[in-house]
Amino acid sequence: MAASLLIPTLRTAPALSPPRCGSREITHPRNEASTARRARSRPCRVRATTTLQAEDAAGDNGATKQLSAFTSVRQERWQGDLAVDGRLPLWLNGTYIRNGPGMWDVGEEHAFHHLFDGYATLVRISFRRGRATGAHRQIESEAYKAARARGRPLLREFSHCPAPANLLDRLGNLVGLVTGAALTDNPNSAVLPLGDGRVMCLTETTKSSVLIDPDTLETLERFRYTDRLGGMVQSAHPIVTESEFLTLLPDLARPGHLVVRMEAGSNERKAIGRVDCRGGPSPGWLHSFAVTEKYVVVPEMPLRYSSASLLKSELAEFYAFEWLPASGSYMHVMCKSTGKTVASVEVPPFMAIHFINAYEEEADDVPGGRPAAVVVDCCEHYGDPAIIEALVLNRLRSFRDKDVLPNAR
Repeated sequence: MAASLLIPTLRTAPALSPPRCGSREITHPRNEASTARRARSRPCRVRATTTLQAEDAAGDNGATKQLSAFTSVRQERWQGDLAVDGRLPLWLNGTYIRNGPGMWDVGEEHAFHHLFDGYATLVRISFRRGRATGAHRQIESEAYKAARARGRPLLREFSHCPAPANLLDRLGNLVGLVTGAALTDNPNSAVLPLGDGRVMCLTETTKSSVLIDPDTLETLERFRYTDRLGGMVQSAHPIVTESEFLTLLPDLARPGHLVVRMEAGSNERKAIGRVDCRGGPSPGWLHSFAVTEKYVVVPEMPLRYSSASLLKSELAEFYAFEWLPASGSYMHVMCKSTGKTVASVEVPPFMAIHFINAYEEEADDVPGGRPAAVVVDCCEHYGDPAIIEALVLNRLRSFRDKDVLPNAR
């Protein structure tokens, strides 16, 4: 979490060794004694941590304590040297950048309710010649700038929906929903290189795609797609390689998902194909998806967008979603080269926010060069959307529960 990296302390294992690749050790010229010591040592482990500043919010008579990791960053922008406990290996050179929700308090009167509401904070940790430096900076989204100016959020966030004051407001919200103007552009979910030197941050709304400077963490401009594919929402975690950008565009009007590709250096998305939903009145929530060398795996969860609540500018049972297990759950497999859906498998009701890995299992007795199976790994929450409520800030900030997050498999 970005808020946890304000004043990090980097800790290293006492014995330092170069990185390992498989079973082979990558070494530097040294004398025989030092080489022998490295062979006996474990690979260097470096982690950035902060001291958990537990604040007893209830005083002597209460047990409620808070973690600083889930409180807003104290400064919109910070950079400096990081204290190092131990020694960093001289071969460790590079920069790690990530983003996430880092500011939940807006003005003096408004505080967000859910982890996913927080305005995006970029965090950078750089290693060079045995030193470590860090920085963080707020992403200057339109949603963030408007909230800072007015002292309250003006756009729809994950668990926040501005209440319309009158019929005119409702009509304005309806138009804003259709055009995307009423949705947030707060890019707090992912940061990724586009393969051509540009770096993008984004979340689940298409308008949240913004470019940032990886050296200064400055927000540069909104990423402008030059195609006419449209789409109000998208996957928060596209699959990016050196040559292409793959993502999914859920279609709320005609329930389904458009699978699209964008070449490195381009701003134009091109449709690979479309997967129609097999159950329910709307697509399931799609935070991430899975890809193999030849296939795109499109999940269809029973946690589905609530079109009625979106149109009415209201919150549904689970904010923008409703849990409809009777609508069915499916895994669709699309061929990347042809755009055809080659399999749609009904599965038990599942709840998965993040997919971890996917691969093809080959078999000699399967004709046509098709794999025997496509295996998909995901973090599945036992067919229960309780994980969403588990990420409410009041719960995350509390020490009262021994197990804050529900189990996953």
